[in-house]
Amino acid sequence: MKKRPLKDLFHLIKRVLPETQELITFHPEKPVAEALSVMRETNLSQVPVIAGREVLGVFSYRSFAAGMAKLPENELKPLVLPVEEFLEDLRFAQITDDLASFLDEFDIKDAVLVGLENRLQGIVTTIDALKYFYQVASPYVMLFEIELAIRELIRESVSDDELKECVGNSLRRQYENSGLSLPSCLEEMTLHDYAILLSFKNTWEKFRAAFGGNRNLIYAKLKPLPELRNVVFHFKREITVEEYDLMREVRDWLLKRIRRVEGSKKSDENA
Repeated sequence: MKKRPLKDLFHLIKRVLPETQELITFHPEKPVAEALSVMRETNLSQVPVIAGREVLGVFSYRSFAAGMAKLPENELKPLVLPVEEFLEDLRFAQITDDLASFLDEFDIKDAVLVGLENRLQGIVTTIDALKYFYQVASPYVMLFEIELAIRELIRESVSDDELKECVGNSLRRQYENSGLSLPSCLEEMTLHDYAILLSFKNTWEKFRAAFGGNRNLIYAKLKPLPELRNVVFHFKREITVEEYDLMREVRDWLLKRIRRVEGSKKSDENA
């Protein structure tokens, strides 16, 4: 197995540059009307303008609007002017540059050019960066939402005293065998604890209204999550598409349960 360079452990520009990007460029003499038509058809907000191999700048909706404000009052046909009259400069990045050092540029200019002024390799937009960071962060965010949603649904189901009783009934043997003290609150419990608590036969009825279904279905939904959490938070490996979909399904299911509980509470308040 080929080892990847150690620097690849970090968030670099090359990890954000779309692998399948088809780089579109304009000749400096291209009429603005034609350029805008291409941008609408390809859903692009900025396009590099190149003469030979030299990058002169970028034509964008923003640069066109800024250029329009500077035209003489007697210029009545801006759409027939060449795009080189409406250029803006974007910062250049190398594929090995740190992505974080360009966040301000994404905020201000919406994109950075990748390569050199005479050797353009691509363009990275704010959306490209957003998609990349979402892909990196989404497993952590989903697990965050899952754990908090489970806690809140449990809180809606039982009082503090009832919770202590349920924890004692469902988890006491497990904790005594491991020589550990029983959790005193939800924040001290693990995802595995939640799965056991919610599927325990003698306490299930207290949670049925909030979680729905039956205890076996609940346990089946929650059972894979502790190991997945371990994989994600300890960076053991990349999660698979199937594992990602599983977390998303549990997250979406819990969101529906939260909405149903809130809807029932509002109905009771309005009754």
